[in-house]
Amino acid sequence: MHTVAEVDSTYKSGDRGGNLETLPTKDGVSNLHGVWDSVAYSYSGYPTLPLSTSDWTWYGTESATMASEYPTSSSKYYDGNFSQWAKEGYDLAKTTVYPGVTAGKALSDTYVANADKAIRSRMMYGSRRLANLIKSIYSTANEEEEPFDAFNFLQ
Repeated sequence: MHTVAEVDSTYKSGDRGGNLETLPTKDGVSNLHGVWDSVAYSYSGYPTLPLSTSDWTWYGTESATMASEYPTSSSKYYDGNFSQWAKEGYDLAKTTVYPGVTAGKALSDTYVANADKAIRSRMMYGSRRLANLIKSIYSTANEEEEPFDAFNFLQ
């Protein structure tokens, strides 16, 4: 959704990435952008900083669970292909983000369930793509590729 707002600001009459699509407040979330940022209301609010050891453990467990439930395919990483990433975000906005949304009305349970699945999958691809991008910038040719370990990635 963030990418859609940057690539085509006219989409959905320039709603600033869902910020202008207001919804009844639920768990502190009051617009479409917030629904997607909160992973369909799953993680609303903000953590207390700095994170404690138990917080880091919780985030590590959450990310490991998400990685196992939403596996990625390396054939779809499209390393460094920012146009492809943007196209995927735009297509998701057209097929999943905006259909079924009526400003001022609560989202259906079906919408929230479908959004949750889409968000978690996109988070896994986004995290892998970001990790690969960082490695391409900062790694040396002598480093061996290690398998991605989502649980230890955040620790």
